[in-house]
Amino acid sequence: MPAVKRSDVVKNILTTLLRVSGRKTNQGHAISTLESLIKQLESKYEFLKHIQITDTRFLEGDDPVSVMTDIDKIAPVETGKAIQDIISTMHSSLGMSAGHFFIKELQTTLKDDDVSSMKRMGVDLSLMQLEREVNDWRRLATEKK
Repeated sequence: MPAVKRSDVVKNILTTLLRVSGRKTNQGHAISTLESLIKQLESKYEFLKHIQITDTRFLEGDDPVSVMTDIDKIAPVETGKAIQDIISTMHSSLGMSAGHFFIKELQTTLKDDDVSSMKRMGVDLSLMQLEREVNDWRRLATEKK
């Protein structure tokens, strides 16, 4: 069995992130949000310039996410940090429309191979969901005081 390329995993993650986000808001908003946050994170992760998000709602057969194979040369841990930042920032950017279980829905929608690849890169979606829930509870507890 050939090794899974990180560029393919990143593409699958971003495509699924768009699909889940598009169901929470609308596809146009999801695309523009992801595109702008990737541009924003390029200053922290230079290799994100090898990712292109395109609004393909009015184009037949085109894929909105393009990931160049240059990503495969980046250290897995660095790629994982970027993925984690992208997911967290997307969740925050969508606000209340993302819903409480946004990360959990992302995890259940992704293929098992992609979730396993993410774990090898240091991204644990279950842990991210738990951290989000704890932070939400902490915020609610302080608001009630």
